[in-house]
Amino acid sequence: MSPVFRPRTRCCRKPVQAALVVAVAFLCSILGQLTQPQGGLSILWPANALLAALLIRHPSLAHPLSWAGALCGLALANLFFEGLRWPAALGYGVTDLSGVFVAWIILSSGWTPARLRSPRAIGQVLAACAAAAATHAAIALALTPWLRPGAPWTTIALNWFFGQLLCYSAFLPPIMLLPRRIRIRGDRRQSWPSLLRRMSGGTLLLPLAALLASLSLCFLLGGPGAAAFPIPALMYCALAYRQATTAWITLLTALAVLLGIANGWLPLGESQPLVGLHAWDMVSLRLGVLLLIMSPLLVSGILAARSDLISSLSLALDHDALTRALSRQAFLRSADEHLGRTPAPPQGNALLMLDIDHFKQLNDRHGHAAGDQVLKGFARTIRTVVRPHDLFGRLGGEEFALFLPDTSERDAGDIAERLRFCVERLAVPLDDGQPLRISVSIGTVHDSRAPLASLSELLAYADQAMYQAKRGGRNLVHAHGGPAARTSDATEDPAWHPPLNNAPRAP
Repeated sequence: MSPVFRPRTRCCRKPVQAALVVAVAFLCSILGQLTQPQGGLSILWPANALLAALLIRHPSLAHPLSWAGALCGLALANLFFEGLRWPAALGYGVTDLSGVFVAWIILSSGWTPARLRSPRAIGQVLAACAAAAATHAAIALALTPWLRPGAPWTTIALNWFFGQLLCYSAFLPPIMLLPRRIRIRGDRRQSWPSLLRRMSGGTLLLPLAALLASLSLCFLLGGPGAAAFPIPALMYCALAYRQATTAWITLLTALAVLLGIANGWLPLGESQPLVGLHAWDMVSLRLGVLLLIMSPLLVSGILAARSDLISSLSLALDHDALTRALSRQAFLRSADEHLGRTPAPPQGNALLMLDIDHFKQLNDRHGHAAGDQVLKGFARTIRTVVRPHDLFGRLGGEEFALFLPDTSERDAGDIAERLRFCVERLAVPLDDGQPLRISVSIGTVHDSRAPLASLSELLAYADQAMYQAKRGGRNLVHAHGGPAARTSDATEDPAWHPPLNNAPRAP
């Protein structure tokens, strides 16, 4: 397309986005009005929370035309389904949109963390919900003499506040916890067996069964305390499921309780509970359901923060702080697990020992700071060459090891040659701006050469092969059981790269 037409395309996009916002506001307002019983208050009004979530998830929609479209959608719903006149419909639309604007401003700023992986982050989102609900209540209170003359201002303000706080707290966290990008492809070989094991063991089904049982008891018994029946089961779900799953289960449970009360499926002691329900009783009901929502959300935030802390500690323990390679203990543990797998991989496993040549002289001549830069650059180069599932670890000093699962002996040699070639071309910049060239000696061993060998024995064989490469003049690859061969002649062409078993490069 010619560049002349691109600005016109961008201009046409905003009206389409505004029309989308009009449709969302109109349809969500209808959903809220469907929960309004005859002669009673609307128990659920999701339009404002869903509009705020849409604008937060898609910041490109937040332009003046979309805001005007949201006001039109809200006003049209009040006009056609509430039977209000245009001034009153616009007044209620302005009231709704004011809280949406406050929620969007707060949750789109840097004050709210991008990931809700802590109770503090959950608390900040709930505080933003409270600020939006307070804005709704304040605007509604200011417009009460015009929109509803003679209505009691206290009950109107409280019902607006708790009603909007309930909707924001119920809808915003689950939508904010949705992933930005949905991954279509995954490792099904690992995910499906794990899922089946969890289902057969009851770790997935028991929390849902407990929740369904508590909801059944809630609808069968009813009464003023029925809304609290699902709380223990929701806590169980927070312990068993991920944070986003818990948030959506909590939302569906709250909707079931609210819609059950609105339609008389969950009696509160009256034949038509909401028709004659006092305004203060409505405040109490909304506050109870709000606490039902907040409890599992905060517990899931605590568990998510704990999981992140454990992961960061495990990362710190299992990885070398300088090179980010696996630590010696983590490498030995992971490699031993691969060797002990049954059945063995069809192509076998290979083990490489890598030692940076003349590293002690480098440290003595240029200092330990330069040595650290060499170690970092060397590890970074190795990580860009090996496959994602290969194990790369630092055994100590300038010695590293690489475990190649399901790799033939020939492919292991090709990978070793590729590593030697890339390290030879590496230039590590020093403080004075001069590049420092390094090389590596590599010893390889394949478990087909020693079928019954343990990991320690394979390490000894690879170490012996590496010292053979050192004695042969360094910057060599030597295979256990074979002669050393210098590869500088084979790699004179900088564009030459040995094959990597058709494996993808690590990012």
